[in-house]
Amino acid sequence: MQTLAPGIEVNGIKISPDEINAEVQYHPAESLFSAKYEAMKALVIREILIQRAAELGLCKRNEAVKKPDEIIEALLEQEITAPKADEEICLRYYENNKSKFFTSPLFEVSHILYLAPPEDEEARKEAKFKAETALAKIKKAPDLFAGIARAESGCSSAKDGGMLGQISKGQTMPAFESALFQMREGDTSEEPVASEVGYHIIKVHEYAEGAQLPFESVADWIKNDLEQKSWNKAFQQYVQLLAGRSKISGFRFEGVKSPLVQ
Repeated sequence: MQTLAPGIEVNGIKISPDEINAEVQYHPAESLFSAKYEAMKALVIREILIQRAAELGLCKRNEAVKKPDEIIEALLEQEITAPKADEEICLRYYENNKSKFFTSPLFEVSHILYLAPPEDEEARKEAKFKAETALAKIKKAPDLFAGIARAESGCSSAKDGGMLGQISKGQTMPAFESALFQMREGDTSEEPVASEVGYHIIKVHEYAEGAQLPFESVADWIKNDLEQKSWNKAFQQYVQLLAGRSKISGFRFEGVKSPLVQ
């Protein structure tokens, strides 16, 4: 992965380090190294596509660099044909993936939070001890939950006795959600639940099962999703074909997985 190259050439056209550095901001990644690679890949793909558009007479290269997105869109519309997903294909996908098409279970939840950052070992021990002590009291006298929440919880919900309201999938921290989704109406945590912000005691007041969504309500989503995946695959193959017949220095492809336009 040559992400630290001083510059790139695509069929004799140079992509400068300044252009690469300016593009990096559009490619957030875990490291600068990865971000720079993604920026370089995007610029190389854009240059390949602009050159192809010029080759086909869709534009002159000097004009294309002023409005690349418009030119590239016209090129891809002309050059890429992806299969469409008819109703039979969509229905078969639905039948084979029914578990994907459920509404989320719905929980009405309260909690008590004992705050402790993950890097503070002493604070974590203290928070866990306080949560265990409070939970022992609640197990003996469940009616104490709201009062303890008001007195001790580090969450803004303390003023409401710990009430968070209705919660569905994706609305809470992963550790909290994982514990919550194993609970049912009337349940209280068997033990404090550790998360990145501390320890929770969770109480479920009401629970509603998720429901199977009918094909009719998800058919459009399935069609769009399948056709988008099909187009992305065709795009990847198209770019790889163009890259394979181009002379590129200062950069090496490690795969093209998505369109470049930001």
